[in-house]
This record gives sequence, structure tokens and C-alpha cells, in this order.
Amino acid sequence: MVKRKGFVVFFQNKKVIKEIANIANITYVSDKKKYLMAYCDAKRYEGYKQQISKVHGVKKVVESLYDLDEFTFEENLSVK
Repeated sequence: MVKRKGFVVFFQNKKVIKEIANIANITYVSDKKKYLMAYCDAKRYEGYKQQISKVHGVKKVVESLYDLDEFTFEENLSVK
């Protein structure tokens, strides 16, 4: 299984979306707040981050705190 790393990209205009789509897999775009969420392979994250931050119109690239790799839900028996 390939480990994935998520990140958030803040941009200035919508033209950036097409360029970033060529680099990484976009999962969500907010036109109103001007950010998008995307993911890539964890091994290549630093390269993608540098490549995306060089795109004209990108304000900043932030690592997502939401881990896309593992979804582990444990049953909480104390809650009734």
C-alpha cells in the first residue's frame, strides 16, 4: 500500500488549479476561501511541495494535519 501525504494549498486565482492538478491529486477546492486540498506519495512530498510553491499565484503550501493513510476507529465502551 502506498503511503499518502495530504497538503493544503492557498492560492490567489483559479488559474492555479489546473497547474496543480497536473502535479498532484486534488480532492477538494474552495473557490470562496481560495484553497484546495490535495495529496501525493509520502516519499515525493518535499519535491511536490517545492514544485507547487513555485507556481505563480500560490500563497503557501501547508502539510495537512488530517492523515489520509489510516482510518482507525475504536469503539468507545464508556459512552452510552
